[in-house]
Amino acid sequence: MTFKIQDIDPEVDFPALTRCFFESYEDPPQKFFHVFFPTHGTGIEAREEALIEASERLKLWHTHDPTSRWQKIVDTETGRIAGGALWHIHEENPFASPQPATVTWFPAGGSRTFVEKALENHVRPRSKAAQQPHIYLFIIFTHPDYRRRSIGQQLIDWGIKKSNKTGLDIFLDATPYGRPLYEVNGFEYVEENVNVPLTENPDDAWKEMEEKVGPFTFWLMRRPARRGESNPKT
Repeated sequence: MTFKIQDIDPEVDFPALTRCFFESYEDPPQKFFHVFFPTHGTGIEAREEALIEASERLKLWHTHDPTSRWQKIVDTETGRIAGGALWHIHEENPFASPQPATVTWFPAGGSRTFVEKALENHVRPRSKAAQQPHIYLFIIFTHPDYRRRSIGQQLIDWGIKKSNKTGLDIFLDATPYGRPLYEVNGFEYVEENVNVPLTENPDDAWKEMEEKVGPFTFWLMRRPARRGESNPKT
């Protein structure tokens, strides 16, 4: 079994890429995922609707964002997507003129307000530490069927090579599951971010989100660019 890293084809890849993405974060389940890519309701139909919405939104984000760089890992024997990553190559400081997050994937009300607060909390450490051009790893995943086959390492290698070529440091927000991969690749801890959205008057929708998601923790990490480095792995 061999694997190849490729640029995605945005016209055809997002449905399969999104399904792989969902199945990766569902095993093991990670509560924070609901903030970014929710399933509204229960059952197979609700999940399929969530997949369609997420696929269309990811394609829209990619199409309208010139910093977006998607990579996929393909099982060359089957053509199946085994993993993927979304990088943002910021050639200018993205926080020079910050824009509030526009949350369209939750209905108006407490649930949307909860997510808006969560996103503000999520980006705050990087908005302080990365006031400069840089590369940001927003999404990375490996399908459960392909774990322990260096899928994640291939994706990280792509970003590190890009970093060393451009001279741009890499930042990312690590989950507990991702930290070992980042540590072995020379990423340094910047700040622990315990995300607890707060409001003075929570409505029922806010409380439901609070119960479903709860506090979640990421660790902002940074890897300095190393121009001229031939081997990306430290």
